[in-house]
Amino acid sequence: MPTISPEISVKITGLLKSMGKVSEQSISEATKKSDGNGKTPLGILTYLLEDKKITEDDLVTAVSRNYALRKIVLNEQIIKKDAISKVTKDFIIENEMIPFELNGRILKVAIFDPTKSTLVAKLKNMTGCNIELYIAKPSNIDEALKYKTITELVSDGNEEKKKTTSSSATKPGLNRRLKIPTTKSGDENVVVDFVDQLLLEAFLTESSDIHIEVFRRGEANIRFRKDGVLQLQDQFKEVLMDNYNAVITRLKIMAGCDISEKRLPQDGKLKFKNPKPKNEDDIDIDVRFSVIPAKEGERVVMRLLAAGPDLALEQIGLDPDDYDKLITAITAPQGMVLVTGPTGSGKSTTLYGAIKHINKPGTNIMTAEDPVEFYLKGVGQIQANAEIGLTFEAILKSFLRQDPEVILVGEIRDKSTVDIAIKAALTGHLLLSTLHTNDAISTIVRLTNMGVPNFMVASAFSLIVAQRLARRNCKSCLTEDVKATKESLLQFGFTEEELSSFKPMKSNGCSECNSSGYKGRQGIYEVLKKSPSLEAGILKDARADELLAAAVKDGFKTMQVIGRGFIKSGVLSVEEYSRILVV
Repeated sequence: MPTISPEISVKITGLLKSMGKVSEQSISEATKKSDGNGKTPLGILTYLLEDKKITEDDLVTAVSRNYALRKIVLNEQIIKKDAISKVTKDFIIENEMIPFELNGRILKVAIFDPTKSTLVAKLKNMTGCNIELYIAKPSNIDEALKYKTITELVSDGNEEKKKTTSSSATKPGLNRRLKIPTTKSGDENVVVDFVDQLLLEAFLTESSDIHIEVFRRGEANIRFRKDGVLQLQDQFKEVLMDNYNAVITRLKIMAGCDISEKRLPQDGKLKFKNPKPKNEDDIDIDVRFSVIPAKEGERVVMRLLAAGPDLALEQIGLDPDDYDKLITAITAPQGMVLVTGPTGSGKSTTLYGAIKHINKPGTNIMTAEDPVEFYLKGVGQIQANAEIGLTFEAILKSFLRQDPEVILVGEIRDKSTVDIAIKAALTGHLLLSTLHTNDAISTIVRLTNMGVPNFMVASAFSLIVAQRLARRNCKSCLTEDVKATKESLLQFGFTEEELSSFKPMKSNGCSECNSSGYKGRQGIYEVLKKSPSLEAGILKDARADELLAAAVKDGFKTMQVIGRGFIKSGVLSVEEYSRILVV
């Protein structure tokens, strides 16, 4: 039977009760035994286990939920040689843990007590790996220590690696005192581990954003944005609800925000270690942090900037003709190239890809960003700060005295900024920036509505890219979409002839796509190049539909046209097309 500290007992017992694993009467009886144990107080859980009111499985489930760590059932097959050989036999026995998988620089370790104060630090120093903890039953760990996989492969190690077992140390397994701290609100160890696990999980699942939000009666949720869609993460809920304020405080500290200020919005930036770095510039993962006050408490949104500007322009999925148009525009000595689309549509990826393509020692490139999302070697990057007067407008004015060939403005937000941007594009500079508009044609209309004269718009702009990111059908569970009616497809713009030549496809969900039916994302781009007919339309203040007709006549393809092509090829489902492109 385990000897479990009273510090952990109350919290874990409460969790077991809420899970329906133990009754109030059983808790009361175990409490009496615990209180009457004299000089060596044992936790309530010890007696619940002895009386068979709970099982090891129940206990492990509760510990897993409380510390937001995954459970693992060890067997000889899953314990890999490269993982187990990272540590010494003595260290494994002393710390009652089993390294079972090595994935790049991540060492996965099974343990029952996740709060051993120095274990993770020791493992990092010993192995040079980032440590990912999993929870296993003590009896399962005892069994694993007897596997040939361990007895034959674990080295005895040298004297520097060996640790002398204390005379007071007990045998591995259940018969020892657990050292898991209480999870009362604000417990430092729990909160730190929780935040670390939260950030790591978001990164490993390739999520772009983390939403932390609180509602009435202490209800709290965490949602990850994956492939552009928010998804609830219930595995974090239990710990978050008990430690919400402490979690927010921890994140504020990491992001460099004022923890005492809870009345005003705050922005910041934090970092955590990349478990799978590709190079020395990829060791840290940058996270953009935003917190706002709400009625029930502070809400947090974090944007993971882990991917970096590694994606080259030829890899983002542009049509070959459109790719050539973009390359021509960004290698020109002057002009304005605008990238437009909603939040999360990949605008930054496209812009950074463009900068990466033209970044040469002989080219002076300056950027004004809010925030600076990725480090670009050889590029002068300036962080806008409106609080001290360092606005996009002020930065752009200074840039014109810095002898740049290329200027990137994170976003054109107002008339003063667009005026300077237009001036830069007309005076021998290549100007790259973004706007929040629905499509390429409406970008022209937006510029004129911001007060820019038609003749300046027609002269300055050289190319506009409008884009979306759509979820791709999973290839492993692809099947015909029988719910896609002929009438709906005709409304999307398909012709009768086209409908006779293909069948719309969808994915039903499988293990490869986590039953979602989608795997990966597909960029959908429309690239509007300035042409004589389009320029003439702008000068005579033509309507948006007239500008579109002129552009189409010159070979312009809308996102809808390109999206329908992806439906034909089975890349996109009709449902995803409707979500992304039907206005």
